[in-house]
Amino acid sequence: MIQLSNLDDWQIEALKYEGDLLLATGRQVGKTSIMSVKCAEYIISHPKSTIIIASLTEDQAKLIIIMILDYLQKNYKTEIAKGKNKPTLNKITLKNQSSCLARPVGNTGDALRGFTGDILVLDEVARFSELIMISATPTLASTGGELWLCSTFFGTGNYFHKCFINKDNRFKVITASTEDVYRNRKISDSWTVERRDKALKFLEEEKKEKTTLQYAQEYLGIPMSDLRQVFDDELIQKSMKAKRPDRILHSNNYYLGVDIARMGDDETTFEIIDRTNKEILMHVENQITKRTLLTQTFDRIIELNRIYNFKQIFIDDGGMGVGVFDMLLRHDETKRKVIAINNSTRPLDKDDLRKKRTLKEDIYNNLLMLMQRDQIQLLEDPEIFQSLKSVQFEIDEKSKKRKYHGNYTHIADGLVRAAWCNSDKRLNTYMA
Repeated sequence: MIQLSNLDDWQIEALKYEGDLLLATGRQVGKTSIMSVKCAEYIISHPKSTIIIASLTEDQAKLIIIMILDYLQKNYKTEIAKGKNKPTLNKITLKNQSSCLARPVGNTGDALRGFTGDILVLDEVARFSELIMISATPTLASTGGELWLCSTFFGTGNYFHKCFINKDNRFKVITASTEDVYRNRKISDSWTVERRDKALKFLEEEKKEKTTLQYAQEYLGIPMSDLRQVFDDELIQKSMKAKRPDRILHSNNYYLGVDIARMGDDETTFEIIDRTNKEILMHVENQITKRTLLTQTFDRIIELNRIYNFKQIFIDDGGMGVGVFDMLLRHDETKRKVIAINNSTRPLDKDDLRKKRTLKEDIYNNLLMLMQRDQIQLLEDPEIFQSLKSVQFEIDEKSKKRKYHGNYTHIADGLVRAAWCNSDKRLNTYMA
C-alpha cells in the first residue's frame, strides 16, 4: 500500500474518493500517477472487476499500464497473474480475476466498442472528440460503474469542461495548479529543496515564453474560452481520406516537411506530400523518430531524398533545426532543395542573396484553407488527428493576428511545412 505521507493532499483526496471523479490540473503534477495508483488499488480490493482506461494514443495507453504494473510489482507482486494471463503492454490481470485494460481511442473511439467495465478512466479527456465520447461511456451501461476523468484543460465547451461545470453534481471535482503543487509539495527524498527550486524557476521561464492564456491553461488549470482549436474535429475527419500508396513513383512530385525535436523533446517528424495532381495535395507518408541526434536526422532526410527525390525540403532553421539546415545546405544532394520556414528572417546562402520569412500564421492558414477547400487529403492516422486537434490559437490584442501554439504539434508543424509547397513561389528556382 502506498504511503499517504508521500502524496500531495489533493492526491490523497482523489485516492480515497469513491464515485465519479474529475481531476482538472495543470501539467506535470502527478495526475496520471495517482490515477494509476487508484486503478491498482481498486482491482486489488475488488475481485473480478474490470477497469477500462482510454487514452489518446497507443504510447499513452502503454505508459499507464506500465505505471500500474510498476506499482503492483512493488506492493502486490504475488497478486499478479502469470502464465497465459501474465501482463502485456495493454492489459494487467490479477489472480483475483480483476483486470486493467488500456486502449488508444484513435479518432472515433471505436476501439472501446464491445467492452464492459466497472470503472472507465479517460486520460487527457479534454482532447477527446465527441465521436470518442459516444463510443466510450456505454462501456458502463450494464454495470452502472464509475467514471474517472483526468485532464489539463483544452479550451472550453468540450466534454471535459461540461463535466467540470458539474451542474448535476455528478462528479467529485478536484483541481490542482502546477504552481501550487510545486510550492506546497512536502520536501522528501524525491522532492528536494533543490528540485523544487529548479521546478519553480522553470515555471518562471515558461511564464515569460508563453502568453497569459497559454500559461493559465497549461499550468494554472484554468479553462480559457479565448483559446480555440485551429482545426475542428469535423474538418480533420473530413480531410483524412488518404491511404499510404503501395509504391513510390519517381515521376511524381514529392515534397518533405520536417519538424526538428526541440531541446528536451523526443520526437522529430517527417511529412511527405505528393503534388503531382495540381488540384489536390496527397499526404503519402508520416514518419516519427524518437530521441535522435541531429546527425541522425540529417541522415534520415538524405535517405528519404534518395527514395523520393524531393522537389523541395521545407525545414525550420530556428532552434535545434539550424544544425540540420546548415548540413543540408552544404550537401550536394540537398543544397538546391532545402528551404527554411521560420518565424524570423534568416539568410539562406553565404552571400546573403536570398532571405526567407514565413510567419507561423501563414503556413497554418495555408493548411487550413487547403482542408476547407478539399484540396488536400491527409493520411488516416490517430496521431495525425491528435496533433492537428492540439493546435490552438488566440488573438493578439495589439496586432489582432492569430497566435498558434499547442503541446503536441510536432506532426502538425511538419505537415504545414510540407503543404506549403502549394504556396511557395520559388518551387522551380535553385540556389547558386
